[in-house]
Amino acid sequence: MEENNQIVEKITRIVNPFIEEMNLSLVDVEYVQDGGYWYVRIFIENLNGDLNIEDCSKLSSKIEDKVEELIEHKFFLEVSSPGLERPLKKLEDYTRFIGEKITLHLKHKLDDKKQFKTIIKEVNGDNIIFLMDKKEVEIKFNEIRKANILFEFNDF
Repeated sequence: MEENNQIVEKITRIVNPFIEEMNLSLVDVEYVQDGGYWYVRIFIENLNGDLNIEDCSKLSSKIEDKVEELIEHKFFLEVSSPGLERPLKKLEDYTRFIGEKITLHLKHKLDDKKQFKTIIKEVNGDNIIFLMDKKEVEIKFNEIRKANILFEFNDF
């Protein structure tokens, strides 16, 4: 697992200059084995508008050879949007999505639960304040295992 983390860090260093050049934002990089195949998944977004297939294709073309030099075995390279239920990876993501509903997974139990559906109320330093059952709950960023935007269909 440690080796995978090192590869993700190296891929991130390869990708970042191209992301900046294209005025995009890197959401996440994954290096995973799934069903016997290895995948490098790069999730990007355009903070100034919609991400399109050309952006993904262009980035893929720019980085493909460099990533192949890094990984010795066969893998599939996927470049895409993080989707509607995008992950929140950085503290800045929580600031950006204040007021949004999210699914929150904690490293340790809080009131006998680790998973919550909540709303981001505020970011205060390294702490994030969530609305849980009409109460404000402050949680340190490093206590969060995983979080995603919660997309819900509204009744019309």
